[in-house]
Amino acid sequence: GIPYHSIETLLVEAPDYGHLTTSEAMSYMVWLGATYGRLTGDWSYFKDAWDKTEQYIIPSPERDQPGANAYIPAQPAQYAPEADSPEKYPAPGDTNAPTGIDPIADELASSYGSKAIYQMHWLLDIDNWYGYGNHGDGTSRCSYINTYQRGAGESVWETIPHPSWEDFRWGQVNNGGFLKLFGNFGEPVKQWRYTSASDADARQVQATYWAYLWAKEQGKEKELEPYFEKASKMGDYLRYTLFDKYFRPIGVQDTAKAGTGYDSCHYLLSWYTSWGGDINGAWSWRIGSSHCHQGYQNPVAAYALAKESVLTPKSKNAKKDWEKSLQRQLELFQYLQSAEGAIAGGVTNSWEGSYGKYPEGTSTFYDMAYDWQLYDHDTPSNNWFGIQA
Repeated sequence: GIPYHSIETLLVEAPDYGHLTTSEAMSYMVWLGATYGRLTGDWSYFKDAWDKTEQYIIPSPERDQPGANAYIPAQPAQYAPEADSPEKYPAPGDTNAPTGIDPIADELASSYGSKAIYQMHWLLDIDNWYGYGNHGDGTSRCSYINTYQRGAGESVWETIPHPSWEDFRWGQVNNGGFLKLFGNFGEPVKQWRYTSASDADARQVQATYWAYLWAKEQGKEKELEPYFEKASKMGDYLRYTLFDKYFRPIGVQDTAKAGTGYDSCHYLLSWYTSWGGDINGAWSWRIGSSHCHQGYQNPVAAYALAKESVLTPKSKNAKKDWEKSLQRQLELFQYLQSAEGAIAGGVTNSWEGSYGKYPEGTSTFYDMAYDWQLYDHDTPSNNWFGIQA
């Protein structure tokens, strides 16, 4: 009951195999359900799309996120630099490199009674084509997998598809599974790891906002209230994308400095949010992202979360965060618009993924560096048709 990313099996896109699905595809299914409801008054497809989202692509707090409640906001994650080529991986972890304080974890936990994250993981293997299954069972369909892990130079053909639940049954069996290919953090520990694509979660909020407006015109908005609450919650957790990857201050170049709170907030929809933890529940980690591409911004979602009461998130700072994000996103579009009309690239707080000094003459936006091929260089991210459209 969930869509393939593509009817073709072989493709050159974010996935290289079309019979996976993405959070992007799920968000468009919600949008299609909303449009169908607008045209026919039948909201069952919209509800079903949201129900499938929760069932399959939002990791279960109990089953898929053990140890989430062990997360310590003052120690969000261990630092590792990004490299410009897959050949330079595994990247060395640095236990001495500072990471800042996560300023929204406690208010989210207070609002929802759990430290589990409510976001879509971006990639599912619908037919279990890779054979990992979920939780290492090797058989279950709609299994959580991941691909991109090795920096800006990693093309779709160079990724290593691997399970999000890493219990060493695959890859380098009993020797760290796939983990040693991506990072060097000492002896690997069995763990789970998920990544949300902020554009997809924002689009899901946006589609739900349209559903609210259209259902309201029909006098049917009460019927959809539980789904407005889900979108509100998704938007609350989506705020992790507004923060620097390691919660470092915005604009501090070539200096290892920890953020103290909102000094690490750039208020833009960045490339991803990732979170994970120990399979046995002993610890958990979270990161935001330093790279903010024009194609991921969604002022409509920000407007809905900031201005529409039925979608206003529970957390105390969420409304003002999205109000500020709305303004910042609109400013970013103005800053990036070329004389020819196209929107060009994005900005980063971490030059070359390692907080390097910006090249001389680099244009900046709120102390973040302009980059025309932000995060992906093979092929350059701003060349993607969908992002420009």
